[in-house]
Amino acid sequence: MIVSHENENVLYEIPVDLRKSIDYVSGNLFITDQRFIFQPRNMHFKRDAMEFTIQDINNIDSSYVLGIVPNGITVELKDGTTNTFVLESTLFVKCDDIIKTVWSLMENK
Repeated sequence: MIVSHENENVLYEIPVDLRKSIDYVSGNLFITDQRFIFQPRNMHFKRDAMEFTIQDINNIDSSYVLGIVPNGITVELKDGTTNTFVLESTLFVKCDDIIKTVWSLMENK
């Protein structure tokens, strides 16, 4: 569950793994019309939630984490930080829709 800002709509709630170099952190990715919010599932590892705004995004594209099909979404922020979210296999087909939605939000901000 996330705390929404005023007039904010959740567009996607997706179970993902956030790739951190060679480590992966399982959690849920919430994409709203204003922000990306990653909430880790394993709080006992003391992993903090991460969030950034749509306006912070420089580029978003699909990723071939397994090398065969685009099963991830890589988001490059304006500060140079890169985050790769790996989708569960049943959600691979959503990659393109999610990316198109975020691009349209970026263009409208």
